[in-house]
Amino acid sequence: MTSMEKIKIAVTIGDPAGVGPEICCKMIRDYCNKKPDDYELFVVGYKNIIKNTFQNVLKDDFDKYNCVIVEPDEKVNLESIRYGVVNKECGKASMLFVEKATKMVLNGQADALVTSPINKQAINLAGYDFPGHTEYLGYLTNTYDFSMMLVGDKIKVVLVTTHLAIKDIADRIDKKAVKKAILNANSAGRFFGIQKPRIAVCGLNPHAGDGGVLGDEELKIITPVINELKSENIDVHGPFPADSLFPKVLMGEFDFVVCIYHDQGLIPVKMESFGAAVNVTLNLPIIRTSVDHGTAYDIAGKNLANYGSLQRAIEVAKDMVKNVKLNQSL
Repeated sequence: MTSMEKIKIAVTIGDPAGVGPEICCKMIRDYCNKKPDDYELFVVGYKNIIKNTFQNVLKDDFDKYNCVIVEPDEKVNLESIRYGVVNKECGKASMLFVEKATKMVLNGQADALVTSPINKQAINLAGYDFPGHTEYLGYLTNTYDFSMMLVGDKIKVVLVTTHLAIKDIADRIDKKAVKKAILNANSAGRFFGIQKPRIAVCGLNPHAGDGGVLGDEELKIITPVINELKSENIDVHGPFPADSLFPKVLMGEFDFVVCIYHDQGLIPVKMESFGAAVNVTLNLPIIRTSVDHGTAYDIAGKNLANYGSLQRAIEVAKDMVKNVKLNQSL
């Protein structure tokens, strides 16, 4: 990548009834005022939503800012939407934004995708049978071995399972799922300039099972996978009790942590980097990052939303693109 070549980032505005349009408009204002020379933004959404958000929420004029807005081909009637209310039209629109932006990256019109929050209930009402962004992106890119990563300041976690009830987790863990998460963590090193990542794996049970006394998933599933991948020259260690592992991560002993379930990984990341953590989807054919928060219906339309996580998601996406292009040029 030459010094003059700008990285192109496609950013979706998310659910129009949530804080997505507001954080995008605040980001647009910041971007246009600072005029960064290393990346270019393409905001994907309906222009009237963006203009109305500037006028009615930010009390500002969108026409003062020079930013490229890309609209999906299909129009959705959003005249009756209200902030903070689940609406199937908003669900449909938010997915159309994702589809358009994904196609831009796949077609080479953008280098990375950054997504603002959508509402799972709204997209389901609109007829989309997906739990959220990640699964829909897998569908759009014909990818199914993806993993969810959360990036904090020093803590980066990759999840074996994501949105599951606690009572279902043990039954859904198998060697294939654990292996996929570790391999995706290992491959993620290239996005962060790490040639040989040091990977720690959490146990499922308290004290990582305590030798089988508190559960045998560590002995039967997790440890055999770790040993197999160690023999393939992957720098992976564990399983560790989660409660004592993360202080070691903060001290720099490991680059990535593979966590078995959602809250095991997200609690330490959000304690360390609340409001500035970034969601990354690994093993897609595109680079995708996202904010670490939801639609925040309770504050939507009130000019209270902080766009720090969105700005951080853009920065992480930009750095990921830079590292990949640097590796390609070596």
